Amino acid sequence: MSALCARKWGACLITGCWWARSDGVVRLEKSVLHGREVPVISLEEGEEAVVVSDLHLGLRYRGRILTKFREFERFLERLVSRSPALLVLLGDVLELWSAKASEVFATAYAPFRVLAKLDSKVLYVVGNHDRIVAHLNKKGLFENENLVVAPEYVVIECKGKRGLFFHGHQLDWKFVKLKWLWRLEPYVYLLSEVLYALPWASEWVVAIGYIALLPTVMLVTRGAPLPLRMAAALSAMLLSAPLIVLFWRAIQDKFWYGIVHPLTRSRLRGKGLASPAVSRALSNLLSLIEANGFGRVDFAVFGHTHVPELTRDREGRLIANSGSWVEEPGKPCCTFVRISGGRVMLERWAGSSEEVLAVEPL
Repeated sequence: MSALCARKWGACLITGCWWARSDGVVRLEKSVLHGREVPVISLEEGEEAVVVSDLHLGLRYRGRILTKFREFERFLERLVSRSPALLVLLGDVLELWSAKASEVFATAYAPFRVLAKLDSKVLYVVGNHDRIVAHLNKKGLFENENLVVAPEYVVIECKGKRGLFFHGHQLDWKFVKLKWLWRLEPYVYLLSEVLYALPWASEWVVAIGYIALLPTVMLVTRGAPLPLRMAAALSAMLLSAPLIVLFWRAIQDKFWYGIVHPLTRSRLRGKGLASPAVSRALSNLLSLIEANGFGRVDFAVFGHTHVPELTRDREGRLIANSGSWVEEPGKPCCTFVRISGGRVMLERWAGSSEEVLAVEPL
């Protein structure tokens, strides 16, 4: 029996499981998409789903916390009273790329306390800034009857229509071509945070101290048998790792956002569906998925660009972008997507209530 199904919530079959609720049933199954197993969730009549993304909890820039974590806490309190069937966290919820773990925990603590009170099923779709969540989930750390963690895609069925939900970095060729780098990032983050946890800010001293041992290792093994010299070479790599990790952690933002992004015309951050960089990549992705036996994608919901939108593409598919909860000059924030009553709504949290920005039928 899958750990995703609570003993008190419902039954589980080999082909799927059911998240039981007092007011309906959110049905969870699994399918294969792009060679990967993905959750397939069916919303029953009268059930509601809420989608938020790009909170970047812990994000700090020039001494200022940019994530609207207090607003998100109040928004979750509102959801507790409303109790939607499903809450989708569509990636980059935690800033596990550049933020210190202590700052991530400090800004996530209050919202997550409220989240624990929510009588809804929570679906966490991993983004490019919180990929480590998927790695930790493989270890069984997030197995829970009310929580599903998806590393890439999720399919949600509603009113006979099928929607594809994903964070959105899959549309950016940089993340596709440099996938190896992003797979390494969780390990870089974990090791660097372990070093940052050393007392008296001594992480650089420790890292340089390891490097200082290299000449000794190489000297001792000079003229030794080949296996011993190979072991010494491996030891040299391991001794170099802390300094390399700290150096990369110190420059990664400058390298990625200061060099790679400006040199690429297809940068997606801050661009809407009117931009070919977004619309062409999205059309190609959906067409590829449809051509591989999935069938028609009736609607798609993603984030990543921090540009909230609700529109239709040339093929008539409904496309929604959930926006972000990050303070950025000239851009709306605290936006989210609601699916209810056969409609998709783009809304904004206005501090004490929801403001509807756009509505489209499924």
